[in-house]
Amino acid sequence: MPSNSNISAPVLERKFHVNDMMIAAQHWGIGNKTKIIALHGWMDNSASFQFLAPRLTDCEVIAIDMAGHGHSDHRCRHGAYNIWDDLLDIIAIADKMNWPTFTLLAHSRGSFASLLMASAVPERIEKLVMLDGILTIASEPSEAPKQLAEYLRDQRNNYQKPSRVYPSIDIAIARRVEKLGLEIEECRPLIERALEPAKAGGWQWRHDARIAGSSAFKLTELHQQAFLKQMKTSSLLILAEDGFAKWPEVKVKLIEHPNIQLMQHPGCHHLHMQADQCDSIAKHIDDFLAKQIE
Repeated sequence: MPSNSNISAPVLERKFHVNDMMIAAQHWGIGNKTKIIALHGWMDNSASFQFLAPRLTDCEVIAIDMAGHGHSDHRCRHGAYNIWDDLLDIIAIADKMNWPTFTLLAHSRGSFASLLMASAVPERIEKLVMLDGILTIASEPSEAPKQLAEYLRDQRNNYQKPSRVYPSIDIAIARRVEKLGLEIEECRPLIERALEPAKAGGWQWRHDARIAGSSAFKLTELHQQAFLKQMKTSSLLILAEDGFAKWPEVKVKLIEHPNIQLMQHPGCHHLHMQADQCDSIAKHIDDFLAKQIE
């Protein structure tokens, strides 16, 4: 039986040149059996998997900084940050790795992207593990013009919006801790990867300000149900007790889905980054992946 030997192994920084961009990533467990691409949540980066990835048994994990996040390039002037825009980058990285099939491990917004991919190209996805996320808030068709107007406004306003500057990394971390519900040291890897030195001193965010803006379009309830119906990949969805598990409408939609194993787990929305939850979550994921291999 393989051991969790990745815990003490150093992480490898990667750069993938795909779709006229550089996509940065962190790579654990090179050569291990189960191939995993990890997708972070909105405004996060690959460091959100820094505690979980090395704890997974016999897994090779590539955690991506999605475009506009972490150390990755920003999209071009006319580029967009809709969820489906990330899918081509994920497929391109898998192709670069010569992985015809792979497992997706995803958190929050990344979970919705993984659901879209598993529904659209199921032949590429072996298994799917989602952490406190699967669906966004559905939009009514009548709201589409208003949604597009908000997107156009935000894109124009945010394109050259200056990043906020913090006197020190610790101050930036303290501000984000308040929002994330994590301890300082749990939050530190995520925030340090999200910052860069400011020209006039201090630290500023690396991310593209446009990712904070509205989406051009949102999927309707019928769209979401169509993707769920099409999703045949064996999946595990772990809902945080202090996160999406509080939304009963999420569980109602998924409780009888034949291909989704649904479970609740103690923790906040970023439960995979919490020191007192990480080992337990890794064990649940290991058990799920092993059952699918048998």
